[in-house]
Amino acid sequence: MRLVIAEKPSVAREIAAVAGGGGKRRDGSEFYRKKLKAADAARVGYIECGSGITVSWCLGHLLEQRSPESYVASGKLGAADLPVVPEEWKLAPRDEVSACQFAVLAGLLKRATEVVHAGDADREGQLLVEEVLVDCGWRGKTQRLWLSALDDESVKLAWAKVKSNEQYLKLYLAGLGRQRADWLISLQGSYAMTQRLGALWPIGRVQSAALALIVNRQREIENFTQRDHYTVNATLGEDITAGWQIPQDLLTDGLLLDRGPAERCAQTVAGRDARVEKFTAKRGERAAPLPFSLSALQKLASRRLKIRVAAVDKAAQALYEAKVTTYPRTDCQYLPEEQLGDAERLLKAINGGSLPKGTDPARRHRAWNSKKVSAHHAIIPTGQPLPAGIDPDARRVYELICESYIRLFMGPETFEQREAIFVAPHGGAPHPGERFKASAKIVEEKGWTALGTDDDAADGDKDGAAAQRGCTPQGLPVLKEGQVLRCASAEVVAKRTEPPKRYTDGTLIEAMKGIHKFVTDPKLKARLKETSGIGTEATRSSVIKGLEQRAYIEQKKGALYATERGCTLVDGLRAMRVPLVDPGYTALQEDGLAEVESGQRTFEEFYAEAVTAARSVIATILNAHGETIPGATAMTVCPACGEKRCVARVSKKGWPHHKCLACESIFVDGHGTPGRKFDPDAAKGSGAAATPGTRAAPGTGPKCPKCKTATHQKKTRNGNDYYFCGGCKGAWWPDREAAGKLGPKWEARK
Repeated sequence: MRLVIAEKPSVAREIAAVAGGGGKRRDGSEFYRKKLKAADAARVGYIECGSGITVSWCLGHLLEQRSPESYVASGKLGAADLPVVPEEWKLAPRDEVSACQFAVLAGLLKRATEVVHAGDADREGQLLVEEVLVDCGWRGKTQRLWLSALDDESVKLAWAKVKSNEQYLKLYLAGLGRQRADWLISLQGSYAMTQRLGALWPIGRVQSAALALIVNRQREIENFTQRDHYTVNATLGEDITAGWQIPQDLLTDGLLLDRGPAERCAQTVAGRDARVEKFTAKRGERAAPLPFSLSALQKLASRRLKIRVAAVDKAAQALYEAKVTTYPRTDCQYLPEEQLGDAERLLKAINGGSLPKGTDPARRHRAWNSKKVSAHHAIIPTGQPLPAGIDPDARRVYELICESYIRLFMGPETFEQREAIFVAPHGGAPHPGERFKASAKIVEEKGWTALGTDDDAADGDKDGAAAQRGCTPQGLPVLKEGQVLRCASAEVVAKRTEPPKRYTDGTLIEAMKGIHKFVTDPKLKARLKETSGIGTEATRSSVIKGLEQRAYIEQKKGALYATERGCTLVDGLRAMRVPLVDPGYTALQEDGLAEVESGQRTFEEFYAEAVTAARSVIATILNAHGETIPGATAMTVCPACGEKRCVARVSKKGWPHHKCLACESIFVDGHGTPGRKFDPDAAKGSGAAATPGTRAAPGTGPKCPKCKTATHQKKTRNGNDYYFCGGCKGAWWPDREAAGKLGPKWEARK
C-alpha cells in the first residue's frame, strides 16, 4: 500500500481526487476505540483509493513536545530544575482528536509499503508529517510530494515529480531546531519568569524582540519634542515654485530652527532676477512591482484594505485551498521561467476570457527568474474560478493578487525627471545669491501605473517614485542654463517636525523582516541585511496575535500600542539583562535555522547553541540582582531557606499567606510579611494559607462584634492597617480616636 499523508483533510481530498480517482472515505475507527462527537469524528480517518493508494492526513501538528514537568521525577517543576534538557525528547498527541488521528496513521503505517510525504511545502509542513513518521518508527521508503497549488493541473504535475524525502532532511532539521529552541528558550524562559516573579509573564525568542520594537517606537513618540523649522519658497517666472537650498552652516540636525535667516532670504530675493545655474532632464522608466510574497501581501492589504494580518493569512490560505491562488506562505517574489508560457491562458482566465487592457503575454518582467526561486515562488492566481460564496476579505485579497499578476504584463511607466538650480538675486547685487531648487517628474506613458501606484514600496523600487517636488502641478518647463527669470514673490514657510508613526500590522511585519535596520553593530547589521529577519512568513502574524492575547499590545484605529504590561515586561527584561529584547540576538538564531536548512550548519551545532542560550537566559532571569519588573509581585526573604523568593498570595477562599517559590514553604501572613510556617494541624479560621480542615493561630486584635473572636491585624497593599475576622470574613478600619478598637466596617471585604 502506498500511503500519502497530507497536512490537513482538505488537501488530502484534493490529492485523492487527482492521484487516486476520488476513493472512498473511511472513518478509521478500526484503529482507535474512543467515542468522538460527530464534528470531531468527521476530522478523523482516511481515503481508500484505487491502484493501492491510501490518502490520510494530519490535523496540523498532531504531536507536541511534552511539558518540562514530564521530564522531572517528582512531576513538579522548580527553579532548580531549569532548564530541563531532555536526553531523549518525547512527543504526545495535542488532544483527544489528534490522538485518534495519530492512531489511524500509526495503523496505516503498519500496512504501508511506501509513504508519500505531502505536508505543506514549508519548514513546518515538513516537520509535522516527519515527526509522525519518526514517532511511529517508520523506516520504509518515503517520497515527497511538493505542492505549490491545489488545482488539478498543479497536483498532477507535482505527482509526476515526486522526489525522495531524503532531499528535504535539512528542511525537517531546521523545523526541529526551531521547535526545540522555542521549547528550551521561550517556554522554559517563561517558566523562569514565573518562578522569579510569582506571576505569569510569558516571554519568547521572537515575541519579546517584536514587543521591544513596539515599545521602542512608543517611547520615541512619547519622548518626541516638536520643533518649528523654516524654509522659503520662491515663485519664479509665471508658475515655477522653487525651494531654498538652505546653507549647511544655518542648519541644526538638518533643520533651520531660526526664522530670521528665512525672512532675510525672502526679502532679499523677492522682486529680483534669478539665473538658471543648472538644468538637467533625464528620461527614465519604472517597471511594475514584483508579485507578492506573503509579507508584501500582508503589508499592502493592511494599508490599502485595512485588513489585520491574521485575516490576510486566513484569506490567503482560503484562496489556496479553494485552488484559485498558489501556496501563500512564501518569502519569494519571483516566478519560474517555465510558467511564462502559461501567461496568456492565465490572464484570460482572471479577466473573463479576454486579455486585460494594455497587457502583452509575451512581455518578460524581471520577476521571471528561476534562479531566484527556491522552495516556493511568488503568490499568483491559478486561473480557477473564484467560488461564489467565498469570504469578502478573501475576495478582496484575491483581487490584489490578480492585479499584481496583470501588472507584470503591462508596459513600464515612462517619464522625464527634470531638475533646475537657480541663483537669486542676480544682476549686480552685492549679495552672493541664494540657491533654489525645483524638480518635477513628467509622466509620458502611465503603463502599469494606470492600475494605481499605492503599492510602489512593495517592490522597493524607488527610481522615479518621487512625485513633483518644489514645482507647480503643471510641471517644470524646459530651461536653459544662464536663462534669467524674475522672482515674483518669496514666502517663508513654517513647518513642524512630526514624531515617527506608530506601527501597524503591516509596518511591524516589514520591521520584523528588515530587522537589520534596528541593529547598531555595523558587522552584525551587514550580516543580517542578507537574511529574512525575525520570525518567518508563516509565523509573524501569529506573533502579533500572541502579543495581543497576552495583553502586551493593543490595536487602536489600526495602530499598535504597547500596554503598560508590555512596557513593564520590556523594561524588566532589560533591567535583568535578558537578551531576548535585543532584535539582533533573535535574528542570529533565525539566521542559524536558515543555515541548518541550507546545510551551512549542522543541526547538532544549532541545538548545542540553543541549549547554551537557554541556560544563559534562565540563569540571568533567576539570578538577577535588585528589583525586577516594576509592578510585578514583590518578593521577600523566605524564613525557611533564606532565598528572596517569598511572594504574597491569597487563597481561593480569601486567606492571605506567603509562599516561597524556591523551597515551596507556606507561611501565615504576619502584617504583610511571612509569619510562622504553615502548620497543617493548626486551627482553622485565620489569614493563614489554610486548607480545608486546618486551623491557624488565634488573632490578637479587638473582638469581632458578630463572632466574638479576636480579629487579626493586617495591612492593605498600600500599607494601611485594618482588622480582619477569620470567621465571618468581616473587616474594619482602626478607630482613629481609640487605639486597639474597631472603627468603620470595610464593606468591600464581605
